[in-house]
Amino acid sequence: MRHHSKPHYTPEPDVVHELIGHVPMLADPTFADMVEAIGVASLGADEKQIWHLTKVYWYTVEFGVVREGQDIKAFGSGILSSFGELEYMGQNTAEIQPFDPFKAQPKMSYKDGYQKKYFVLDSFDAGLQQLR
Repeated sequence: MRHHSKPHYTPEPDVVHELIGHVPMLADPTFADMVEAIGVASLGADEKQIWHLTKVYWYTVEFGVVREGQDIKAFGSGILSSFGELEYMGQNTAEIQPFDPFKAQPKMSYKDGYQKKYFVLDSFDAGLQQLR
């Protein structure tokens, strides 16, 4: 369980992260297919490719955002389960870049506070097509 001294953010996964972040999102069939596509891509992958896919997972499943009309909305579990990260993301102070699973991904960071960069999907369908 999340420690009461840091309710806005925790670098370690906890039950709040799992139940508020992952469970509702995995109920969306297209999102679940997107997660599965990352797993399928790992089959037979070498160590370098696995590390790249780990970062793809990080910047989608954990800290992904999606375009909805003119708005950018959070779907990543690391954002949804942290009201501090969700508020930070909504302030538009972090860099937002288009998601491209084939480009080199930046260093993952969870000990440095909130994410400095988010990668936006045009939709879950578009993200799934990019990952297939």
